[in-house]
Amino acid sequence: MTGQPGWQFSLLYLTRHIARFRKNDRAYKQSREGRVYFNQGQYLRALKYFDEALTIAPDYVDAHIGRGRTCYALQDYEQARADFACALRFNHRAFEAQFWLGQTFYVLHNYQEAIASYQRAIQMKPHDAAAYNGRGQIYLHLQNYQKALDDFSRALKLSPQFALASTNRGLTYLELQQYKKALRDFRLALASDPTQRRAYIGSGQAFFALKDYERALTFYQQALQIAPTCQVYNNLGITHDARGERTQAIEAYTRAIELDASQGAPYNNRGWSYYAAQNTPQALADFEQAIALNPQEACDAYLNRAWIYAERGQYTRALEECNHVLLWGIKDALAYAHRARIHCWQNNDKLALTDCAQALHIDPNSAEAYGVRGLVEYKQKHPTEASASFARAHELGHDLFWLNEVEQSAKSASAPSVEVKQTAQDDKNVPGESPVETGQPEDNNKGAHAQSPGESRQAGQDTETTPATSPGTAS
Repeated sequence: MTGQPGWQFSLLYLTRHIARFRKNDRAYKQSREGRVYFNQGQYLRALKYFDEALTIAPDYVDAHIGRGRTCYALQDYEQARADFACALRFNHRAFEAQFWLGQTFYVLHNYQEAIASYQRAIQMKPHDAAAYNGRGQIYLHLQNYQKALDDFSRALKLSPQFALASTNRGLTYLELQQYKKALRDFRLALASDPTQRRAYIGSGQAFFALKDYERALTFYQQALQIAPTCQVYNNLGITHDARGERTQAIEAYTRAIELDASQGAPYNNRGWSYYAAQNTPQALADFEQAIALNPQEACDAYLNRAWIYAERGQYTRALEECNHVLLWGIKDALAYAHRARIHCWQNNDKLALTDCAQALHIDPNSAEAYGVRGLVEYKQKHPTEASASFARAHELGHDLFWLNEVEQSAKSASAPSVEVKQTAQDDKNVPGESPVETGQPEDNNKGAHAQSPGESRQAGQDTETTPATSPGTAS
């Protein structure tokens, strides 16, 4: 068989090479236009240009990356994943594709693949701070706090002004209840980038935990100036409640509901505020709405509704609500504390103390359990022990106003110069008995107010889900 002359083969090769160059040049121009529109936030127009680029050259890596990032911005995460994976098939050293593949796996809740992708990105560019930050946010979500701290610290060593890494490390310290370290990192983040909304929220959470409610309010209000969200208004309401400002708290929860009526927490928290303000019918309506929205995640609302049932003397229904939550095993300590309170109303002090002990075994920092234990101790004429339990409850919890009256009585009774005299009628109307008997409104003792308020823990409810563009990558 006669082969082609050398000059003909060279001409054919050159023709094909020129055709491929022209095709890639057209694809490059389309992809470049797509990047321009992407950077302007015009994602649908950007998508059109990336599609055209890939029609011209299906193996054009930059267009796959560009389309992947556009689909990510449009929350089409599966298509984004496919494009980043395709880019890596054509060029396994494409750092930007590897980096964003990790982030896409993260939002798809495929955490091990996300960690592996970020690890490969770090191997490609060991000095890229954003890759360490990306892997760190996954470790934070998985509650592997030491690895999260290591990655965020590494990112900050590489890029000291990396505001998002400072914010994320602050959030990790917040989870570890190291509030002063958290505040230090939030301050560093805001010094580098005053628009770091999550740093304002985290600062508010830290100050709330430290019981500095005025500063907490200030930071939540600053976060609201950047972006009014349901979560921040909810936290604002919790802080007003801790200050006893019921009207402002109800207004904040109402605003949260207006922004996102699908969330049960603001309904539950507003119900708690209505209850504290002695508006029981409205409180019950809010608790029931919270349960209707998401029965599987409405533990607080079930327990708060149990409080109202007990107040009305419907102890069987109240106990059924607590037992219902205990069957789930989600908030055992809080459910035991609530059930203990109902036993206390029923004058079944032995069962009340047993449930308090069980709650404290599960959570040694249960403010509610200490508070109820103090009520029982006071009823049993142990004012010194009661005062100690109340003090511990206030140290751990927030807005436990339902203890105030009996706490003052216990302090007076335990004072050496005061002789305690209790009549039979006094015993019948001891503060802390059922409000049906005393006529005193009781606090539902909602669990969220015994902890630092925070974002919902969905998909690392406490970290940013969109990382800063990796240094050195196209934006």
